[in-house]
Amino acid sequence: MKIGLISDIHGNLIALETVLDELNHCDKIYCAGDVVGYYPFPNEVIEIFIKEEIESVMGNHDYAVANNDFSGFNPYAEEAGRWTRRHIRKEYLEWLSKLPIKIETEWFNIYHGAPAEDETAFEIYLFPEDPIIIDFVRMFEKNIVVGHTHIQFLKNIDGRFFLNPGSVGQPRDGDPRSAFAIFDTESGKAILRRVEYDIDEVCDAVMKAGLPEFLCFRLYEGI
Repeated sequence: MKIGLISDIHGNLIALETVLDELNHCDKIYCAGDVVGYYPFPNEVIEIFIKEEIESVMGNHDYAVANNDFSGFNPYAEEAGRWTRRHIRKEYLEWLSKLPIKIETEWFNIYHGAPAEDETAFEIYLFPEDPIIIDFVRMFEKNIVVGHTHIQFLKNIDGRFFLNPGSVGQPRDGDPRSAFAIFDTESGKAILRRVEYDIDEVCDAVMKAGLPEFLCFRLYEGI
């Protein structure tokens, strides 16, 4: 069985569709949060999640849009979040509000930012060099999947892994290609993948929506 792992779509429909084409051989897809925010296709992205039965945990942007609470957001994130809140369909706002903090499978646990049972799960950022990652893997004795940093990495620890599939919609590791991962339940191994998508099309939509130009420009640099 093959499982697709994605995260941080942030309303970037063009990137999501491209990644899903790469994952069309997978039996199941999970998302580590931040389905919406930044880019102008929240309704279309959520529609795909529902249609394709993609399960997701709640990200901090999902929480902010659902609860109209943008405290702590930088100006670009807040402006895009409020735009999303104004344009998202009511039933999809409700869908966001019901996303869980954690998804637990027989192979791995999924959180947005860090393993936790409360909102801390989508507030903490864990970067590849953070030593606490080793502690989390040993504490839970299970593979762990997170997102939030938009930085793709895979660490193998004591026969288990701690994985961030990276961001589908807004990579920040210097590589503008959409990031994702594939997990093989038979081998127990995960691999990291990247794919190019049409950034120009996203930028055209950003400009038409009146969103900050910076959200467009950063996509070309992967920052």
